[in-house]
Amino acid sequence: LSLKLQQHFCLSGENVLHVRDADTHNKIYHALELQFGKRYPGSKIYGDGNAVPRILKFLGSIDLEEPLQKTFCFPPVKDPISQDIDHILETQSALAVDLGGTNLRVAIVCMRGNIVKKYTEPNPKTFEDRMCLILKMCKDALQDAVNFNCRLLGVGISTGGRVNPQEGIVLHSTKLIQEWSSVDLRTPISDALGLPVWVDNDGNCAALAERKFGHGRGVENFVTVITGTGIGGGIIHNYELIHGSTFCAAELGHIKVSLEGPECSCGSQGCIEAFASGMALQREAKRLHDEDLLKGEGMDMELVEPITAAHLIRAAANGNSKANAVLHKASVALGVGIVNILHIVNPALVILSGVLASYYQAPVQHVITERALVSAQSIKVVKSELEEPALLGAASMVLDYATRRTY
Repeated sequence: LSLKLQQHFCLSGENVLHVRDADTHNKIYHALELQFGKRYPGSKIYGDGNAVPRILKFLGSIDLEEPLQKTFCFPPVKDPISQDIDHILETQSALAVDLGGTNLRVAIVCMRGNIVKKYTEPNPKTFEDRMCLILKMCKDALQDAVNFNCRLLGVGISTGGRVNPQEGIVLHSTKLIQEWSSVDLRTPISDALGLPVWVDNDGNCAALAERKFGHGRGVENFVTVITGTGIGGGIIHNYELIHGSTFCAAELGHIKVSLEGPECSCGSQGCIEAFASGMALQREAKRLHDEDLLKGEGMDMELVEPITAAHLIRAAANGNSKANAVLHKASVALGVGIVNILHIVNPALVILSGVLASYYQAPVQHVITERALVSAQSIKVVKSELEEPALLGAASMVLDYATRRTY
């Protein structure tokens, strides 16, 4: 293990880092992190550990009676720019995987959070097909990473369901992803790709994405709430993600806001998700449409596409009182659930993510002002500015932890 300062012309392998401007402490520190974390490619420039048997074999094959002349043979060395810490800081990247209910996505994400390339395929319905596709897409990305000159540190996977991140196992799946319970993702993917693998659920990954790339940067305590097809999220406390004793912390969509209420996908009643998720709003929009009540100025009732939450929001904007009532109830349910979160973990910030975040931001802030304790009323609700929180969160697990030796 060695770290060379300004010795650019010495013969060295890829596991030797060159640090320019050695007085820059951060560069030296980062190079040491990479070395001690063993996040560099292997090199056999100094031998492969089998020198002794080769030497003995060679000595046994020569005639020691004849005079010998010492000769040198230097193996070819790659461009030394790959060993430069400045170059590594620019090109070190993660392979991010997002397993959604509809699509399977893989992306090469660099340290700055830029998506170098993204691959999207429909998520297969069976376990075998899904695993085969994940490995194929990852291997394709590995080949492309070479062309993009990206140094991949590992693989981060965001998936729906309850996840044991310590073991890299999906414990229980959501209804949207079939045949996805008690699945070990870390072992087969790490074995096939030769890279370390991190796994967490999509809500936690959204919080990690905000911590590294979004509104959560530098914030000690904050909560991310995903308002999409379902309701999920993650909690950052003392700069760290909270998982809980059985890995079901931050199941924010299943906070109870009513003793009764509509049935939730979890089988219970009165959950935030049953009132405020995209699926819940779609259900109410379809009910109003079937009852011929989803009308408003500029609202075309001869709809070809399926009725969605967007139609409900458009009807409310056009003055439909029934649609307004549904959205008000959903907003209050989400707001009350977030007030409960504020009273339990007292974050400094609430970040709304997902397709409904823009709509819910102002109403949720209003509910907090009306219903939270005085000490929590000043907590701000902001809309996420990240376009790909699941992929960025998956990548952040690699980029943040690859040099810590935290597995």
